[in-house]
Parts: sequence; C-alpha cells; structure tokens
Amino acid sequence: MVNIDKREDLVNESMALLRGLLGRGAALGKLKKRLSPGGPDAAYRLTLADRREVEFLVSAWPTLRPSLLATVEAEIERWAREQDCGTILVASSYVSESLAAKLRKRRIWFADSAGNAYVEVPGALFVYSVGKKPAAVRAAKAHWMSEQGAKVLYELLACGPLVEATYRDIEESTGVSLGMISKLVSEWVKDGILERRGRGTYEIVHGARLLDMWVRAYADTLQPKVTLGRYRAAGRSSFAAMIAAAEEEMDLDHITVGGEYAADLLTGAQRAQSLRLYVPEEERGRVQRAFQLVPSPEGNVEMCEAFAGDIGRATPEMEPRLAHPVLVVAELLASDETRLGKVAAEIRRKHLPWVR
Repeated sequence: MVNIDKREDLVNESMALLRGLLGRGAALGKLKKRLSPGGPDAAYRLTLADRREVEFLVSAWPTLRPSLLATVEAEIERWAREQDCGTILVASSYVSESLAAKLRKRRIWFADSAGNAYVEVPGALFVYSVGKKPAAVRAAKAHWMSEQGAKVLYELLACGPLVEATYRDIEESTGVSLGMISKLVSEWVKDGILERRGRGTYEIVHGARLLDMWVRAYADTLQPKVTLGRYRAAGRSSFAAMIAAAEEEMDLDHITVGGEYAADLLTGAQRAQSLRLYVPEEERGRVQRAFQLVPSPEGNVEMCEAFAGDIGRATPEMEPRLAHPVLVVAELLASDETRLGKVAAEIRRKHLPWVR
C-alpha cells in the first residue's frame, strides 16, 4: 500500500494504476516540467490511439472528502490559469463512488491508489472505474499527524506567512516539547514548506501544503482529542441570545467561539446550524451552566478544550473571542458536507489569501 503521507508516492501509485486501466488504447508518460511552488505535483502527457496528445497536471490530495470539493475547484481554476493547462487530474488515496460521481459531474479527472479513476476525452477516450476499496489503510506515522504535530501546524499557520516565533514561544503556546518542535520544523524546512529567514523567523512558502496537512491532522487526530462533549441549548432561541445570556453569568474573555457560528461572523452570513466553544478544561462546568447547556448526543453545541494560547481573536461584536480563520477552515473541512466546504473556501479567499 502506498504511503499516502508522501505526495510523490501517491501520484506515482495512482498514475501506475491508471496506466493499467488505459490498456493499449492510450499511452501515459510523465513530463519533465518545472512546476511552481504551491502548484500541482506533476505533469503528464496522454497519447491517444489517433496520436493526439493531451497534457495534464496532477495534484495530490491524500484525503479527499466532499467538503474539499470547493477548495479543489478553486485550486484547479488557479492552476489552469497560472500553468496554462486546461486539464487537471486529482490523485488521492481513495475516491468513493458517491464522490466519484461528484467529480465526474464537474469533469474533474481523478485516479486513486485503490484503482478507481475517471478520464474522459470526448470522442476518443472514456475511463470510469469506481467501487474498488482500499486493500488496507496504513496507519499514519508522520510526526505531523500526531496531536503535537497538529498543534505546531496550527501555530505556524496562525502566525503566517512570516512566522516570528522562537521554539520557546511555540512551546509556551501549545505545550509541545522543544524537541518535537525542532524535529517538525526541520522536516518542513527540508521539504521546502518553510524557509528560515533568521533566528526565530520562518516564512511559509508552501501555504496550501501546510494548510492541507493541518486540516488532516485536525480532523483525524486533534479534534477527537480536544472534544469535551456535545450539548443542546436549554433556554435560548439563537446562538447570539445564548452568548448574550452567558455574558451576564460569567467573564467570557477566555472563551473562543468556533464552528459554523464563527464562520457566519467571518463571512457575514446567517446560516449557522451549530456552535463550537473552546474553553479551558477546568472551566467546563461553569461554561455549561452559564450557557444553559444540556448534554445530548444530537446537540448542536460542542465544547472543546482550548488547545493553544492564541486560537481566538478579540472582536467588537461580542466578548467571547472569535476562532482564528485557520481553525474555522479546519472545522468546516473536517465534515463531509459540501455546503460547509464552500463556506471554508470563501473564508480562505477572504481571510487567508496568502495560503497558496
């Protein structure tokens, strides 16, 4: 099984399986083409039976879920424009049948390491293979997929693109050991994701790659670790009313508002169906009482432990702090809802324009 944490391995495995699906009717070859940082991972040429040639770019998305479709589409549009190439293929570890249908409807080519693929050249070639399941799922072993790695990823992105923070500063904010911080940062410098600009100063030169890693680490590792419980609101009709009532009961300046409600505040929309509160673990009981929350597995209010010192920003609209856009994007993309993926893409455009 391919190591999905290595994008080059993922591209090579997916393209090798696609080559087998093409059979003798078409030939596939990798191009030695210089690609800009933050862009696609490889370039290929497809030679058809009638000798026509179609060049396309390949972009690795190790974990692909419906909520990421809006982001994928936005990136494809940018790459097509910047690289002057109209065809992009997405390489992933696994594309489900339902997700395959969505990609095909959008005319987005794909190939995964399970053997599923979609490639279409009207009048010349059609490949649509779906339903193949991964033989096994390899446990992620990369350091950045750990709880500690996720916290450091967040800290860098929240401070980016120019990170002026020493290892000691990151340790104080996240509680991650200096040794682990050094190991992670050194790996990212080696991989070309970060560049040293001086003592305690780094520039994020591959923001999209770092954000993708953060989203995966948050969804798979950090969110389950920091979740304290799910609740329903007992007495208020809206999230705004609930927060206003809680302000009368306790000081909320150490509480951070996240989730869909935070997304509404960042985009100016009014469509939130859930709310997430990041709190110091020792304040869990007080917050539950102040917000009049009742434990409920189906509740639309989730309480989580504040995992870093700067996850929120002060706002004039309310006393609780508003979660950093980097955190809100990860929250939305951790879901499987296409609707939330579109909101995440909007927040990324408005509040994280440097992430490319």
